[in-house]
Amino acid sequence: MITITKKAQEVIRDMQRDMEEETYLQYGVTSSCCNQMNYSLNLALYKTELEKVYVVDGIKILMNPSDARYTDDTEIDYQDNGFLINHPNPLVSPLQ
Repeated sequence: MITITKKAQEVIRDMQRDMEEETYLQYGVTSSCCNQMNYSLNLALYKTELEKVYVVDGIKILMNPSDARYTDDTEIDYQDNGFLINHPNPLVSPLQ
């Protein structure tokens, strides 16, 4: 399950209102190279064939179900002019 803080909801809705068409919040995990993984958060106009639509607090979110193990239990927040992804199991373990 994904949660979106009230502040993040406000910012997302404001961004969506600025778009000409209905948009989705697209959330998932990307891999830029090797084993490096990053969270991805965008506004999207269209859904890909692999993505499912989830609704959280009235916001339509596009996610690839294969990312669920990395995105479940995420909190999307907005602080200091940027989005913050809070997840109990980070994508990368800290260096020891």
